[in-house]
Amino acid sequence: MTDTLKQDQGCSDSESEPDGQPGPSREKTAAFIGYRAFPPVMNLYVNYSGIFSALTTLKLCGASQNDFIYLVQLHVGYTSRGPLNFGRGYYLHNGTTTKDPVLAAAGDEFTVSYLAKVFDPTGIVLLPPLDMTKNPQDMITETIHSSATKEQGVSFRFAVEVGVKKWRRESFDNSPGGGVSSSSSTSPASPAQADESTQIVAELVFDSVLSIKHIFNLEIKGAGLRGELGERWALMVVMTALSLYYQRQTGRTKKATVMAAGKMHGKKAGGEVSGA
Repeated sequence: MTDTLKQDQGCSDSESEPDGQPGPSREKTAAFIGYRAFPPVMNLYVNYSGIFSALTTLKLCGASQNDFIYLVQLHVGYTSRGPLNFGRGYYLHNGTTTKDPVLAAAGDEFTVSYLAKVFDPTGIVLLPPLDMTKNPQDMITETIHSSATKEQGVSFRFAVEVGVKKWRRESFDNSPGGGVSSSSSTSPASPAQADESTQIVAELVFDSVLSIKHIFNLEIKGAGLRGELGERWALMVVMTALSLYYQRQTGRTKKATVMAAGKMHGKKAGGEVSGA
């Protein structure tokens, strides 16, 4: 399955400067000093360095499996260890071992009812604070909303700060097998106008469910590839990919499930649920 992410050109929220810091500090914050930059092509693999590792960890690599960038660890929620506490999901470690600190997380907020979580149309991503001089454990929660329509199937929407020296907050839509418009637009547009004003900034391709080694390929494109959207955006895209992988594992990316979730919660995230 291929997911494409599109940005609406010229349709964004107002520019913001994190915490009113002076120019040099803003640039260091936006550049994510202390974190390895994400390459334009990434692949997620099962970590077969041992039996336990294969069950609990994944390897985020560059274009080649030999380019091991970050370790991804499964958090089953049996303990409150880490930022997800008793919620389930994945941790992205800032390095290639579980001893490295957690850089970000993707998964679910804790809930007592498993059934309620199955039919919850949202997932969460925990990102480092905007000001990287602050405690890295003071993470910011971003929400990924899922929705389903008769015409386009399932889509996922998130918002994050983009840019390098100055940040502005933009929304992005990610849907399987087709182009997706940015949610930042402040005025309605026809499908033709939406096509003309958007550009693909990332593409996510999941491998076959029968694959026992390779999970997905993620490619940064367009403004993302040129670095215009910044490293925080790149991190959010990686974590969104991990979130979608987790939701695929729990059966929450299927159209019927997403539409049932929308009906259970009274409305889908971002609008009314269209009939199948």
